[in-house]
Amino acid sequence: MKHSRHAMRIVIVAITIFSLILIFELIFLGKYVWNGSSISESIAMATTVKPETFTELYFEDHLKLPKDTILEKSNSFKFTVHNLEYKDMDYPYEVYIASSGGKLQMIDKGTFTLKHDQYQTVLERYTLEEEIKRAKVVVDLTSKKQQIDFWIGEENK
Repeated sequence: MKHSRHAMRIVIVAITIFSLILIFELIFLGKYVWNGSSISESIAMATTVKPETFTELYFEDHLKLPKDTILEKSNSFKFTVHNLEYKDMDYPYEVYIASSGGKLQMIDKGTFTLKHDQYQTVLERYTLEEEIKRAKVVVDLTSKKQQIDFWIGEENK
């Protein structure tokens, strides 16, 4: 009889603790998750896998990027942007040469808009304005804070 009373008390305590936890969770769900939505909408939002959103930025034919730093020689390359953001996106960009002395030579800047899963390939042409030994050619998606670059100059020869 002692054992059955003790077991009964344990069951009552367990049910009480479980009930308090359940009440706390319902209050928490009501206050922080529900926010005017139905509970089924809140559960759907909590259990639905959301796709990863990002933008691809890369050089076309990266093995044939320019390497020379010869004055007045025309060089070219292409870069591509692929929108995987699941919404229309504006892509402002800048293309420039950053020399080791911190000097910048602007090559191009512009903006284009892409729908989800669209690509844009941009052909860039440039000629060096002054002699440099080594520099970095940079493509910067300014609103995404996303860059790619390649080196031109002596270490490539």
